[in-house]
Amino acid sequence: MKVKVKDGKACEKILKIELDPSDVKREYESFYSSISAKAKIPGFRPGKAPRSVLMMHYQDEAKKNVLNQLISDSYREAIKEEAIEPIGYPQIDEVDFSEEKLVYRAQIEVRPKIKLSKVTGLQVKKEPTVVKPEEIEESLKRVQKAQAQYKTIEDREARENDYVVIEYVCKSGEAVVDQRDEDWVQVKEEEYIKGFAKSLTGAKSGDEKDISVTLPENFWKKEYAGKPAVFSVKVKELKEEILPEMNDDLAKGAGNFDSLAALKEKIRHEILAAKEKQAEASYEKALLDELIKQNKISLPEGMVARRLEYLVKDALAHYERSGFPKEKLEEMTKELRKDLEDEAKRQVHIAFLLDEISTKENLAALEEDFEKRYQDVAAQVHQEADLVRKYYTENHDARHSLEEQIRSEKAIQYLKTNAKTK
Repeated sequence: MKVKVKDGKACEKILKIELDPSDVKREYESFYSSISAKAKIPGFRPGKAPRSVLMMHYQDEAKKNVLNQLISDSYREAIKEEAIEPIGYPQIDEVDFSEEKLVYRAQIEVRPKIKLSKVTGLQVKKEPTVVKPEEIEESLKRVQKAQAQYKTIEDREARENDYVVIEYVCKSGEAVVDQRDEDWVQVKEEEYIKGFAKSLTGAKSGDEKDISVTLPENFWKKEYAGKPAVFSVKVKELKEEILPEMNDDLAKGAGNFDSLAALKEKIRHEILAAKEKQAEASYEKALLDELIKQNKISLPEGMVARRLEYLVKDALAHYERSGFPKEKLEEMTKELRKDLEDEAKRQVHIAFLLDEISTKENLAALEEDFEKRYQDVAAQVHQEADLVRKYYTENHDARHSLEEQIRSEKAIQYLKTNAKTK
């Protein structure tokens, strides 16, 4: 076998592979020998048909099977011989094949050459986490609202902050946009659909009215966004919100807290934990962005394309679960590819850099790391740890993916330990 290798685009090798004619003939002989014993050809017992007859009946099948086998075997041998570690599958073209020869070209993506320029001493700002008194008060108001009672109003008209229970049909032109049998609308200044809630001021139980509005630009049914519409409304009932007092009883009703002060401390702790988690995520993102800035590499185009397709499919699945019509999803695909292209490049770039760091610093995934992860996964999916361990032990790809994740996390921790926080 003759193998010629040359560089293609960034992170690409092009192999020209030519097989010895004897190898091609041998593979054909192997195929016809294997098929002879089971070939059913009129006039011949199994295993007795001559080669010329077998060729007449199985020529196309032989060509397909022999070609696939020869390319598979010779490609594996070629990359081993040339010490090439490919990323993904090769692109095979320029195939010249007959019963006496096989020459073809294989385009292969390979790992980029990485020379780490700066990994330690990365300077990134980390925002401080502070809980403001007004944030605690806002959370307390939500707790208070959750314990509110709603009294039916019978002796007056609806006024600001009351709730009007209505049934309605909303139309834009002749098309029915939405229809509800019982919807609670609070009469207030801030409105999703401008002018709708305020139009219910002064309403009484049993009233019927048409309310003309312009639907908002971010309306949930995109085809009606920004268009005029009419709500045909019937008022079924008026409700007044009765809020409990801010005292120890409120705290007890919110979860058996001894006092309002104890509830406030719990709220403060939860807000602080959420802010710290967000601050850490922002800090980590900034740190990785700085890592990219300090360590430029060429990226395999095919790998970036595959990552982009994954991100696009994931985004489309999210929108579909949110209720977007399928025809709208198809329109969004092109725009999503454009919007997510930079993120796909960023993720591939980071993956290579973290892998290189973990290799250089010998940040291996140890057995105790795997055991901890098995326990974590078991808790998340409510399964026994032994079952989770068995799954990863028996599934090489899943175990390898978990190993990469552990090594990446260790590399990120290495960056944090050696960073200079502004």
